[in-house]
Amino acid sequence: MERMQIEKQQNKKVQTDKMQIELQEEDLDNEISRLMDRYEELGKSERRRLSRLKRKKEAFEEKRRREREQQIIDCKFMKEAVKQAQKAVKLGEVPIGCVIVKDGKIIARGYNRRNTDHSTLSHAEIKAIRKASSILHDWRLEGCTLYVTLEPCQMCAGAIVQARIPRVVMGCMNPKAGCGGSVLNILQMREFNHQTEVKRGVLEKECSEVLSEFFKSLRIH
Repeated sequence: MERMQIEKQQNKKVQTDKMQIELQEEDLDNEISRLMDRYEELGKSERRRLSRLKRKKEAFEEKRRREREQQIIDCKFMKEAVKQAQKAVKLGEVPIGCVIVKDGKIIARGYNRRNTDHSTLSHAEIKAIRKASSILHDWRLEGCTLYVTLEPCQMCAGAIVQARIPRVVMGCMNPKAGCGGSVLNILQMREFNHQTEVKRGVLEKECSEVLSEFFKSLRIH
């Protein structure tokens, strides 16, 4: 029930933001059309205003184009994170997968191995962060994007902040223990000297289904 309420609030905010942007664009289009209909009558100030409005419209279109391209990229790498989660299933672990990307390439992968390694530190994000740091020879993972199938816990969210990762993309949320916006939002606390950009809900259905099928199989057995 709690999870549904959180998801409902998040979806409502997304829809509200989307509607506001659409209204702004609609008003912009209407004003451009109105001015264009009487273009020959326009004075210099109105023509300058028309030029500004056209540039604003172009900026809106460019932003949407970039967002569409980024969505394709994010889905591509989240699919790789899901593959990591499926590796955890084979070990009987809660299926959580993670990949870290830099310059358009995966530099590290990780999946939950807490029971297998007998270590609370063996979360997908921690495993991937360690590998990425080893590859880059630096504890600072600047310029990287971390993709994870489930919202990070407090330990992993803290590690992400400490690693200076600038962007995190999540699949599904974790209402009971998530610290990327559900219980807490450690990733974006202004009290810290580093915050990360967060994108939620990428391939949410696929990420959620991996978890649901895993827990369903446990109940059957």
